[in-house]
Amino acid sequence: MNGAFTELLINGEAAAYKAADCHTMITEVFYIGKPSTGDIGMEIKLNVRNGWVILPASLKSPDGRPRFHLTFPSGFTTDAGANYLVSNEVKHGYELPTRNFLEKVLRRGDLFVDVGAHWGFFTLQAATHPVGDVKVIAFEPDPTNASILHRNASNHGLTNKIVVICAACGDVVDIAPLVTNSTMMHSIRGIGLKPPFARGPSKWVPIVTLDHALSKFPELTNTRIILKVDAEGFEPQVIDGAQSMLQDGKVAVVIWECGHAFANGPERQAMQRMVDTFSNLGFRHLRPPSQETDGPLAPFDVNQSYLGNVISCRGDLAI
Repeated sequence: MNGAFTELLINGEAAAYKAADCHTMITEVFYIGKPSTGDIGMEIKLNVRNGWVILPASLKSPDGRPRFHLTFPSGFTTDAGANYLVSNEVKHGYELPTRNFLEKVLRRGDLFVDVGAHWGFFTLQAATHPVGDVKVIAFEPDPTNASILHRNASNHGLTNKIVVICAACGDVVDIAPLVTNSTMMHSIRGIGLKPPFARGPSKWVPIVTLDHALSKFPELTNTRIILKVDAEGFEPQVIDGAQSMLQDGKVAVVIWECGHAFANGPERQAMQRMVDTFSNLGFRHLRPPSQETDGPLAPFDVNQSYLGNVISCRGDLAI
């Protein structure tokens, strides 16, 4: 460790976190949400090294330092996904209920499967979990996001624990258009981008099934799986492609996003069928108060309006 620091200025209050592997001078500063713009009502200042923003994790090691640092190109200043991730991670922790649940449920020797891993926040959380020996397979269909994710794994010396697969997951092996929005809201065939969400240009990407992809890692055959799926409306297809995993009882938990795509239409019907599939396999369904508010988990009712992550877990799993 050299002496460089990551500096945050939050509502005028400064904090400093030591950055990992600091070998060059930090010459730029990355701002998100200046009060003058009215973006998020707070100012966040993060250091930039060689064009890469350094975001220290809110999760801490025993010595009080951030457990990992998430980095991404400074050119994403105006990206809605970057703004959402950074502002929430600095304020109280990104997707706090999901983060805290994973901290409780992960066990030594688990396999964490991260579908829609973005830049690797939950991937890095699992790979650096204090129980140790948690392997990760992370799927990210967007090539730019996948390269950032791989860089974050490499920066922490975790490429022996994290496998990055640049592909979407679905119910068949295929190629399909990934319709762009922000870095966080790419959607296969755009099914998750109902109005008012903008639809940008498409990128054609490969689709794999989870059953087929994980069969390529026979050393993990008997490993308990914690599965997270954030696929912008494509979650039912991802689960359809994971039936062998689910049937053989290896999957203990599925954390999936109940997003805007499931508000109505055929996507909502597909989501309801997915929940029925889980229920028939003995899963029960829980949800936090909201996506960013932690608290006691409540039963998830598929017939009620809810936006946020749902935790579907085996009935015998203690929560």
